[in-house]
Amino acid sequence: MDDPENVPPIEVLVFDLGGVLLDLNDPGAIFRLETSRDEFLDTWLHSSTVRAFESGQLDVPEFATRMVEEAELPYGPAEFLVRFDRWPHRLFEGVEELLLELNENFELALLSNTNARHWHRPGVGDALVPLIDRLFLSFETGYLKPDEAAFDDVCKKLGRSPSRIAFFDDNPANVAAACSFGLRSFLTRGRDELTSSLINLGI
Repeated sequence: MDDPENVPPIEVLVFDLGGVLLDLNDPGAIFRLETSRDEFLDTWLHSSTVRAFESGQLDVPEFATRMVEEAELPYGPAEFLVRFDRWPHRLFEGVEELLLELNENFELALLSNTNARHWHRPGVGDALVPLIDRLFLSFETGYLKPDEAAFDDVCKKLGRSPSRIAFFDDNPANVAAACSFGLRSFLTRGRDELTSSLINLGI
């Protein structure tokens, strides 16, 4: 067990977006898929089409067309986009107040595999920009979790060693990768689990 006196203090809190700060509608219901949430998220995370889109390499029409083909969906690209737009719900209740409070003592950052279409939805990016110090959005940076380059980019641009950063994500693969890189990493889903993780950190 680490000696608490030798553990460097946390200086930056880095949050994932969907599932941590932003509530998401059930993807199985949204896309009419017979799959569990965890199975869907794992498939989504590793999809070559999703990775190309969320790193800014695909435009929206091409993304929709390829996703319909890749997932063998029973509807066309236009309907896929309607469903895709319904996936984000809203920020979890109390998230804005929590971030405002945390920002008094910590630098806050957002590290998210996301896309411009979701980020610019009303109540998402516009609500978070005033509360977050640094944004690492995959469609802007070109870096995707769980790739090591995504975490390296964050550490370099923040000018902090991994041990000074706490990271919160709802995907086990991302949490494991961040932990391997040296970040203090926590699997959290929703505001209540996020609050619990912060308490465990002594925050």
